[in-house]
Amino acid sequence: MLDGGSLLDGAEAVLSEHKNKTGRAPKRTAAALIATLSIAACATSPPVQEMSDAREAIAAAEQASADELAPGPLNDARRFLETAEQLLRDEAYGAARINAIRARNRAVQALEASQEAAERGSEE
Repeated sequence: MLDGGSLLDGAEAVLSEHKNKTGRAPKRTAAALIATLSIAACATSPPVQEMSDAREAIAAAEQASADELAPGPLNDARRFLETAEQLLRDEAYGAARINAIRARNRAVQALEASQEAAERGSEE
């Protein structure tokens, strides 16, 4: 796995090599390298916020009785969160982040579905 230091060293080497060839470092190359480093930094840092968001969304869905009213999406959210937690322990931060986001999205779907079901029930 690449760390931020080796990526930064590689980026500096690319800019330096290009500068030696042309006498200047082009803005597009620098911008592309900065974007790449930003993405790499996200992938190499633990997804703390995403994990928290997923847990909060699952808790909100549980409070809205999603266990009874929208069990499918809620169970999906729980599975995604469990996978994210395992990936976090394995330091696979990029994959953990993706699964945490999936967990949050499915929990939001469960919450919305349970709220809609509760509204339909109260209209009857």
